[in-house]
Amino acid sequence: MKKNKLILHTVMGAMMLVSVFGLSFVTTPHANMVYADTTNDTSGRITNPLGSTTTLDQVLSIIITTVQIIAGVLSVVYIILAGLKFVLAAGDPAKITKARTMLLYVVIGVAIIFGAQAISIVVRTTIMQVGSGQ
Repeated sequence: MKKNKLILHTVMGAMMLVSVFGLSFVTTPHANMVYADTTNDTSGRITNPLGSTTTLDQVLSIIITTVQIIAGVLSVVYIILAGLKFVLAAGDPAKITKARTMLLYVVIGVAIIFGAQAISIVVRTTIMQVGSGQ
């Protein structure tokens, strides 16, 4: 039974990722992307696939924002599932405990994911201060 739940959750997560990000990457051409059939440039230059992103700070910001979007969508799904478990428990203490544990894990996960922004700001300012000699 646990193996089936793991497979179900993995498939649901993969479907969320594909639905949220897969289609936008496939259907939306990047504004600064140079395609082989549309250019006569023979200089061998490689365009930046991340657009105007040139620093590690900007790349990390994009990664954290992307992970937060995915986590936000998945957390809503899991909160709904935890609510369904509460409703379907029908007073059974063991099932209520499982639903409460699931909800607790979702809340902890959301706090960690959205706390990553604060952690990155602290790390960034520390690195900047160390780098500037203050």
